[in-house]
Amino acid sequence: MRTRFKAIVAGAAAVTAAALLVGMPSANSAPQTKSYAYGASVGGQGKQPYAEYPKGPESGGGDVPDQLGPLAAGGVLTVTAGDDQATAKITNLTLGQAVADLPPELKDGIANLTAACTVFDQAGDLDAALGPLNDAIDQIPGIGAIIDLPTTEEASAFCNSLLDANILSVAKIGTLLTDCKGDTGHVTLTDVEVLGAEQPALAGDVPKDTQLLPEELAPVATITLNHQYTNDAGGFVVEGMRIEVGGQEAAVLASTTCGEPLPVKEPKPNPGPKPAPAPAPTPVPAPVPVTG
Repeated sequence: MRTRFKAIVAGAAAVTAAALLVGMPSANSAPQTKSYAYGASVGGQGKQPYAEYPKGPESGGGDVPDQLGPLAAGGVLTVTAGDDQATAKITNLTLGQAVADLPPELKDGIANLTAACTVFDQAGDLDAALGPLNDAIDQIPGIGAIIDLPTTEEASAFCNSLLDANILSVAKIGTLLTDCKGDTGHVTLTDVEVLGAEQPALAGDVPKDTQLLPEELAPVATITLNHQYTNDAGGFVVEGMRIEVGGQEAAVLASTTCGEPLPVKEPKPNPGPKPAPAPAPTPVPAPVPVTG
């Protein structure tokens, strides 16, 4: 009886192990989707540095390309790609150094603000000069909504940044990190400045389609953070930063894509077993007639 019980247990264990082996993916099975990331593209071209899984390379790095010109400068890029996940990171990024195409009312407002900063910088009573400085900021379309200088210390830092720049920098970002995993993604910022003023509200996890610039600048340029969509190939895309000039894509920074289906290779038809060759004929002896 005990021998029969052992046999039953052994048989059940063998069936269970076989079922587990059938359910487990083969060690040689290829992933069904690919993920990839790139640091920067200009006008939809370039997309470097680049990383891709499973094709590879799975990581890369470099600097912000010179082709971005006045749109962005500086910055170190790193990208990684794995199984249904990807990351792209930029550090020390400066945006929008050229402002020659700004609307006249905005350029006039900036000129007035520069003059107000000069007065503030030379004022003996900084507290008394703080109000006129903020009034000058409020006169610039869209800028007063995002910049407020409540203390003389913040005003001094802002004016020093503005007066020291020969060409105005629209924004600076310490770190821009984009990631995707499956069909979810995030964009995280640190150390954000707009027109020289710190923007702590923009630090941390950024909501989708956040605009970095005021809407009054939209006819000239838009900088969109955390733009998410599904591409034509079915992959989930998270663009850390999308820069558009005149309504056209100018550059994309820190982009990740997850879950893009790989092309399915059609199996070759099985022709079946080849027919066996016909047996060689067997000679049959027969008498040969003789004439003569």
